[in-house]
Amino acid sequence: MTNTRIGNFPLLLKGILFSLIITFSGASAGQENVEANELPTQQFEQVNINNANAETIAKVLDGIGMSRATAIVSFREEFGDFTSLEDIQMVTGVGEITLRNNEAKISFE
Repeated sequence: MTNTRIGNFPLLLKGILFSLIITFSGASAGQENVEANELPTQQFEQVNINNANAETIAKVLDGIGMSRATAIVSFREEFGDFTSLEDIQMVTGVGEITLRNNEAKISFE
């Protein structure tokens, strides 16, 4: 005769293991979703302000629409390449805050 306490132990152990596996696999799946959702905000495009066309500038830079992007390209064509954020700020309608918000997205070379 088997003792019911000992006889049910493997079944109890399997149940606990199953519960742990389900619990932790769900948590890791949720973690992967969080990381995947954060990924697009961590990655961004960069625009070479001295080579890009107006469409690209408007697409990549936040707060810069087509009219402002066209003004940037026109200014560049008339006065030459930009060398700093302050140079871009000389374009009418492009302010310091917009440039600071896009600083990491702007390259000059």
